[in-house]
Amino acid sequence: MTTPNHHPAPAVLSDYVSGALRPAFATVVAAHLESCPHCRAAVQTLEALGGAMIEDLAPVSLSEGRIEQAMAALDQAGPEVEAHAVTADRIPFGPERWLAPGMSIRKAKVGNGEDLLYLLRLPAGQKTVPHGHVGTEFTTVLKGAYVDGEGRFAAGDFCEMSNDIEHQPHVDRGGECLCLIASEKPMRQFTRLGRFVHMITGV
Repeated sequence: MTTPNHHPAPAVLSDYVSGALRPAFATVVAAHLESCPHCRAAVQTLEALGGAMIEDLAPVSLSEGRIEQAMAALDQAGPEVEAHAVTADRIPFGPERWLAPGMSIRKAKVGNGEDLLYLLRLPAGQKTVPHGHVGTEFTTVLKGAYVDGEGRFAAGDFCEMSNDIEHQPHVDRGGECLCLIASEKPMRQFTRLGRFVHMITGV
């Protein structure tokens, strides 16, 4: 895989490192990091900076029993995860739902259960319905590529959308496109077909 050309903004990476991103959005950023050495290096720098800042903090006393609670938590078995499994393989997606020939969606529930997190599969040459966004949407391309008014996004690329963007991504003719997407709210639909797709999928 080639090095991605589109990356999260520095503020997004900072929020990712600090834990400020909600789980669905952090998951999409993590998927980008797997294929982007540039952003992994930035994250390592931010982590080192955060560690240095913590070391400079004045010590505080812990409440009674807190150390015992922490040690007990460390002894508990965590969820089994396949070694070196990529982010998308660690997400508890539901079954793949067919939408049209070569087009499908798999949804997951993470975090607060209100944010949307899903895998969208589109066939080569396919256009999505024209749509806008409500709130923030993060996308990492896992396979293939698409083009819209913002540019060309290929495997590994990250895209952040906001309320003021309306677009109609068009998948390259060279192969299918698979995207991992997190959004605060379902998309704004402008067509009957788009509203029908929303009624079926909820996205």
